[in-house]
Amino acid sequence: MTTPISYGYTLGAMEEDQKTQEETQVQEVAETQPAPSQSAPFTPLPMKLQKSKSPVRAIIGVLVLIAFIIAGFFIFKGTGTPKESPSPSPIIRGTTTEDETQTPTPTTEVVDKSKVTVEIQNGTGITGDAGYLRDILKEMGYAKFELGNASSQDKVTTSVTFVKDLSKTVQDEITEKLKDIYKEVDVKTSSTSKVDVLIVTGLKKGSTPKASSTPTPKATSTASPSSSPTATPSPTPTGQ
Repeated sequence: MTTPISYGYTLGAMEEDQKTQEETQVQEVAETQPAPSQSAPFTPLPMKLQKSKSPVRAIIGVLVLIAFIIAGFFIFKGTGTPKESPSPSPIIRGTTTEDETQTPTPTTEVVDKSKVTVEIQNGTGITGDAGYLRDILKEMGYAKFELGNASSQDKVTTSVTFVKDLSKTVQDEITEKLKDIYKEVDVKTSSTSKVDVLIVTGLKKGSTPKASSTPTPKATSTASPSSSPTATPSPTPTGQ
């Protein structure tokens, strides 16, 4: 009966010795591992310690590694292709901008032409000369006219006299029209004129002075002492 007891005791002792040897080997392996340093990124662990790691940590490590790979890809892509720098706008010297060249637009002066008084004197002796100019000025909007004959009927130059306070727009308009019609135009201003515009007509463009008529002498027969020579009337110039 002593043999079975001794055999059972021997098996138990052997198992205990084997377990002790395994623990001793694990401790020796752990002691023989080099100490971790900054240059060694990873230190292998004993088999039993690696087996003790949780699978959750392994999954997290894989995800972190994938994130670093994706971030590195985008960083490399962003730095690999050079960005196009905008080309500088050409500088043009000696020119001005639109704001610098803007000038105020002059406002058009509004004048009531129907209130402007105009006197036209015929200075050529040509019938209808004053009326001709009146009709032209009427078409331009003027309405108040006085017609007459000038003291001289052989005018070549047309003269126009404006009252000083008359609108510059009216003066320029009438002067321009007279220069279109007549050969020569003399422009004056007066502070004592009774009318706004006084015009003495001269020769139109393309016209010639009117020939002056001279009386033709008539032959007279021998008259008796009591007879008197018959006077021939001289022609009078026509006006307006």
